[in-house]
Amino acid sequence: MAGQIKARTLKVPITNVYAKGDYCAQLNLGKPPQRVNLILDTGSSTLVVKQSAVKQNVENQSDVNQSLENHSAYRPEDDKLLTPTSLAQEVNYGIGGWDGPVITTRVAICEDKKTLDKQPHLHLPHQPLVLESCHLAIVSGAKQQQSFGDADGIFGLGYHHLNKSYDLKAYLDRHNYSPAVTYPWPFANTNAKNRSQSEANVKCAAKSNNQDSSTNNPKAEAPLSSEDLTQFKQFLWQQPERDLIPYFTDLEEHGLTANKFAFYCRRSSVHVSNDASTPQQLADDPLNQGWLILGDAEQHTEFYQGELNSIKVEHDIYYNVTLTSIRVGDQTPIAAAPLEEKYRKNYYSNAIVDTGASAIALTEPLYRAMLNDLAAISPKFAPLIAPFKDISAQQTGIDASALELSQWPDISFTFVGDMDVKKGTSTESPDRQEVSIVCKPESYWQLNAPSEGRACFKILSQLPNWPNQTLLGLPLLNDHLVIFDRSVHKTGVIRFAEASSEQDKKHKEKRQGR
Repeated sequence: MAGQIKARTLKVPITNVYAKGDYCAQLNLGKPPQRVNLILDTGSSTLVVKQSAVKQNVENQSDVNQSLENHSAYRPEDDKLLTPTSLAQEVNYGIGGWDGPVITTRVAICEDKKTLDKQPHLHLPHQPLVLESCHLAIVSGAKQQQSFGDADGIFGLGYHHLNKSYDLKAYLDRHNYSPAVTYPWPFANTNAKNRSQSEANVKCAAKSNNQDSSTNNPKAEAPLSSEDLTQFKQFLWQQPERDLIPYFTDLEEHGLTANKFAFYCRRSSVHVSNDASTPQQLADDPLNQGWLILGDAEQHTEFYQGELNSIKVEHDIYYNVTLTSIRVGDQTPIAAAPLEEKYRKNYYSNAIVDTGASAIALTEPLYRAMLNDLAAISPKFAPLIAPFKDISAQQTGIDASALELSQWPDISFTFVGDMDVKKGTSTESPDRQEVSIVCKPESYWQLNAPSEGRACFKILSQLPNWPNQTLLGLPLLNDHLVIFDRSVHKTGVIRFAEASSEQDKKHKEKRQGR
């Protein structure tokens, strides 16, 4: 296929109205095509979708769906191309998670011509990207679907190491499931009696896996329940593991696009200029829109100005980078500690870049030092930030009239850079330059969020029991074109460029909340 189809670049419109600030792209699944809105997440690799039959908050979701082009979650029973497998997946996002079956079906992006935004200087024809048989996970239960808000699932843009599945064929054969497939999902029984029996079954699963099937009495066992994520994960870990090719990697390996993509956005919270706005009006607000560019994003010069600055990706698990310091205004840079040795085996570096995070989460020492430097600039700052020590404050915000953003400093994040191979500079140079990315007050404070006239502070302290690793989410990406170039070296680079002055002019008044 790679020899028959020329790799191309596709510009995909995205919006943040479904997932409380995180951005979604529309994909079509199956035949006939079913349109779904999936969160773009570089912190995971799985392509996963809800089932409409078990959708949460039906009344509210119905309103959103009717207003926004009547989309709905995936209906597997209507998909004529659905092919079950014996595989299952589970993912925990830190806050929320899911488990469920893996099927294969047709997956297409930018199949609807009306989603295409043509640029005169590119002369690009409308060419959707289509995989006729792609792995897709389906969330097993209604409660687990809350992880996605009003989005329909997640489009994981990470590397293949994060896309683990588990082959349950031997288990299903042993328990007389015929055919031995995970869809329809065999682990959905959730009554109290069977949940109790399920706990016992998980504990003995490893033992039974090593026994001859003739010695088992599957009819005597109540079915396992997947409702308890922690418990069911223990069961899955006892099954043969298999890495699946993530959707974007699959596109690249089929020769459909280059091994890089870009992300362009303006906000990390939904911009609410009027509390009476309908969902469609929110979606039509340019500040709530952005772009995912699959392929060679550098050609889209309408988005950026100046040079592209390259940050080295340290490991191809997450988009791991090395943060060397942060700097508040013109004050002395605050050094970022290396990742503690005990965490290196699983976390690899002291920072990751994550499009699926709507905030920046600093390590506790960096967060305290940042607050001290802000307080040194103005004693008025600390009381405004104080409410956001509680994550629930993101749901209420503070009175935006109390803020004077012109008084707040830029906050710069400095990273280990990567020499630009396009300029012929050796990437092995020991004096690799550092790269600083500026986060402006308009980005780390979000005006008109979560409602009209309110404001939210989007730099947080790390979660309890988390390693000393900074999570670099949307506030740092705002007002930049960010290119995840996985074609460079073995692990790739991340290139940042400032938003073009044309784009800045277009959105200046809205970005300031007017």
